[in-house]
Amino acid sequence: MAFLPYYFLDDMAFLPYIVYMNRSLEYPCTLEEDEETGGFVASIPDIPEALTGGKTVAEALGMAEDALSVAMTFYLEEDKDVPLPSRRKAGQYLVSPSALMSLKVALREALKESGKRPADLARMMNLDFKGVSRVLDPNHATKLATLEAALGALGKRVLIATDDKAA
Repeated sequence: MAFLPYYFLDDMAFLPYIVYMNRSLEYPCTLEEDEETGGFVASIPDIPEALTGGKTVAEALGMAEDALSVAMTFYLEEDKDVPLPSRRKAGQYLVSPSALMSLKVALREALKESGKRPADLARMMNLDFKGVSRVLDPNHATKLATLEAALGALGKRVLIATDDKAA
């Protein structure tokens, strides 16, 4: 079981809702020196759309996390499966999408796994179709409690963990 990266919460009231994913959304990231700019180019082999860079290693890795979230938005908008992360190789760093994007990916996967449609989720959550569309929209800043409720309706719970940043 892999933990979703999310904010640390002291409030144990969240535990009944809390969801796990069968996989971690930590992706290997390759950094190469950019001789033209003197910075670094960051690429994520599993998500080729996530290509970016920065002046320092830390900046390049931060930009890679942002690029990863943006690329995942495209996958979700086009209703494509988000590729699984491969194993990290020597010299690679691990980067993750934003916590919100991690939960949106988990929700989309849980919905597909359940065989239910968005309309079914709307009924389960007592929402209209517009409301559930916002929950599923990767560009909508859905509240944590709403995502937890949606995942809970699909039989999932959210586990929250923190870890040190790369670099």
